[in-house]
Amino acid sequence: MLEAFATDLQIAQILIVRVLVSLILGVIIGIERGISHKAVGFRTISLVCVSSTGFTLISIYGFEGVDTSRIAAQVVSGIGFLGAGAILHKGYITKGLTTAAALWIASAIGMACGTGMFVLALILTLMTLILLWVLKPFKIHLDRMIDNETGNGNGSKVRKKKIIERTEPLEDM
Repeated sequence: MLEAFATDLQIAQILIVRVLVSLILGVIIGIERGISHKAVGFRTISLVCVSSTGFTLISIYGFEGVDTSRIAAQVVSGIGFLGAGAILHKGYITKGLTTAAALWIASAIGMACGTGMFVLALILTLMTLILLWVLKPFKIHLDRMIDNETGNGNGSKVRKKKIIERTEPLEDM
């Protein structure tokens, strides 16, 4: 009986560490989204990250003698569905692709934490922050270069406004 308790305690420690690391990494990415004033902020990103960790842990420790990758596959499908709901398309403008990708990567980070792949989770988090935060000025500069080449030197927001004015409004989605 003492051996079973020791094993349960070890598993509990593993679960707690994996969920806490997932929470911390999810909050870090979520804070960036919040600072950027995006609709999906640190709470949503953190919840996606932690819930992916939870589903991964359930698939590892909750079932014996079954293919544990089946739950992981369903997490990927579910996040794809959630991400699709974050994408808005109207006329020539599509918004929310980066938010959908942030949800997707938060899920991947959570699954990495759930399997104990902390180095992978950290690398994914760092790459995500580089892409979302550090490379943002380069994206703005690239948008300006494209605007100047096409003759719309006033910026992409003006170009988008002109496109909207030239198109008929879409029906409510």
